Amino acid sequence: MVAEEDHELKPSDKLLSKIKRERPVCFKAEDFFEDDFDIDQFLALNRKSFTLESLKKDLDNYSMVIQNSLVELINRDYADFVNLSTNLVGVDQTILKLQAPLTSINADVETIRTSLDDEIQLINTKLQQRNDIRSKQETLQGFLCIQKLTEKIERLIDSKNEDKECLFERVATEYSQLQFYVNKSLGLPFTDMMQPRIAKISAYLEGGLHDSFSKGLASNDREVVTQCLRIFTTLGKEDQAETLFAQSVIIPAVEQVITREYLEKEGIDRMYSTMLEIIPSCTDLLLSLTKPSQDNEIRNFDFISKAVLPAIVKLLCDRVPSIFGVGNPKLFQKNYKSTLLFVSSLEALCQYRERVEVFREQVSYKTFMARWSLPIYFQIRVQEVAGSLEHQLLTPFTECNNSEFILPTTTMALLCVRRCWDEEVIIPALVHRFWKLTLQILSRYTGWLKEVLTSSDELVASDVTNIVSDSTKLCQMLLGELQSLSCPYLTWTDTMSGCVSSVCSAVLSTYPALGQFVCDSVVREGCKGLEHAQAVPRLYRRTNKESPTTPLPYVSQLTSALEADICNSTLPQLYIDQWAQLAAQTIIERYQQTVSEVLTSLRKTEDSLAMLKRGRKAATPVQPSSTVTDEDKIRCQLRLDVEQLGTRLEELGVTQGEGFTKLLDIVQSR
Repeated sequence: MVAEEDHELKPSDKLLSKIKRERPVCFKAEDFFEDDFDIDQFLALNRKSFTLESLKKDLDNYSMVIQNSLVELINRDYADFVNLSTNLVGVDQTILKLQAPLTSINADVETIRTSLDDEIQLINTKLQQRNDIRSKQETLQGFLCIQKLTEKIERLIDSKNEDKECLFERVATEYSQLQFYVNKSLGLPFTDMMQPRIAKISAYLEGGLHDSFSKGLASNDREVVTQCLRIFTTLGKEDQAETLFAQSVIIPAVEQVITREYLEKEGIDRMYSTMLEIIPSCTDLLLSLTKPSQDNEIRNFDFISKAVLPAIVKLLCDRVPSIFGVGNPKLFQKNYKSTLLFVSSLEALCQYRERVEVFREQVSYKTFMARWSLPIYFQIRVQEVAGSLEHQLLTPFTECNNSEFILPTTTMALLCVRRCWDEEVIIPALVHRFWKLTLQILSRYTGWLKEVLTSSDELVASDVTNIVSDSTKLCQMLLGELQSLSCPYLTWTDTMSGCVSSVCSAVLSTYPALGQFVCDSVVREGCKGLEHAQAVPRLYRRTNKESPTTPLPYVSQLTSALEADICNSTLPQLYIDQWAQLAAQTIIERYQQTVSEVLTSLRKTEDSLAMLKRGRKAATPVQPSSTVTDEDKIRCQLRLDVEQLGTRLEELGVTQGEGFTKLLDIVQSR
């Protein structure tokens, strides 16, 4: 039954089906059941396709169907409607009976809620008052402790019988507690009143502690130094101990070394090595006492990062600022690398990774490293390296004594690349910039290859073959060269290999144009001999010369440029084969055209002579003709020349091809 009902059409669908049979319906019934149905949008959409009259008619018909469907629905479920109305009889009376008790209960609940809110407010007020009283009580208790501890410390200070080292430790312990209560009540009148007495205690404690710590360091007394460090820790003044150590030990120990006179006399390497001999002896005791283990109560000191480094940096910046001068890039690079080694040695004294990280985060460390003008140094090197290449590009075809390449330009490009990674130039912090400069040098060299054909009016084929030979060799050795040069500084990646491959591809992309220039030049030089080929008829016509047995010298001229500029050049064999074949075929085509013109002219001359002879035949007795005519000699000479050309091409290893076969057929046919 369910399936049958599903297949039955609804009344609205029946109407729409009937309307569709008569004409297209303006709308879909489903449009009215959408949650976001909008009458304005509905009218706007349907108005574009139908008139308002047809839309109104369809809507009226659909409204009638809906009304009829509603009546049918009521008639079908009439019994249910009747039962529903019957069950609702008397419900209003029941609701009225429940209304009065519910209203009374609601009023009682509101009364109770109001009472509870009042009680809660009262309790909160009492609790706040109690907290205020407790806070004031704690403040008064703190005042009493401050008074009591101050008097106790003053008595300890005035005591003459107690050992001084023990006295300092007891005073420090009591003073630490005193500072706890003072910090909790800062700004209060009583605390302000006690500050003069507390300041006297602090001055006494710091003066004696500093004096004891300095003497302990001077005498290398482990117990005294340990006790002083423990007191500094108790007081939370580790920074004072570090500053005192720098001022009393480190600066006096190294200030005689960090001077302009010592630097000029001994050099920066000796200055740093001397300091590295002094510093360990000064810090061994403190470093052994302040190891960062959990059970070490004085582990929070870091004398290398917070005492040694700031003191040395200040002395270097104040006394020998010349080490940061970038005017002499070679000296600057040497000073910087020596400084990096010195800083690495200081980091090694930190002994623990955590302290090395703290070392590098120090303001003095960052300030010191920022004093080195690395960007300016790099710009000087860029001008030096790029300037050398640009200067060489002005005279790219001068003689080169270097055995690696033929042209000085290629030699200079490789020297500039090597210069970027020279130990006297490279700086680890600028590795990424020097890598970029390397790619820029190679890109400039590639750009020169692309511009060389238009940049020089005196360019000859041999120059271009030298360019191709050099650039090919450079591409072959480039990847291995860069990997070996940058090995100590860069971890080679596929991306870097891709950059080198892109450079080589750019170089190879210039070869077609360069090859065309070489071939054109070879053809132009070779075809100059074709003028002699055109003059062959003049050599034998009416000269009574013997039949030729040897080729003419101009044949060698046809292939001389091909031999010198391509076949015997330093080009890779691949390009020798390709370019020689291309040039030879062009020469053969030009030679074929010249021979064809000569033979055509010869044939016309023969025809004219034959007509003249026929006109004189009746008047003049026929004389016996010679066996070899001038025309035969001319053809024989051309055949010998062409055969010699084929021999020369074979000697040069150039394939003759179909063009030469056709040329040979032309001169052999009669």
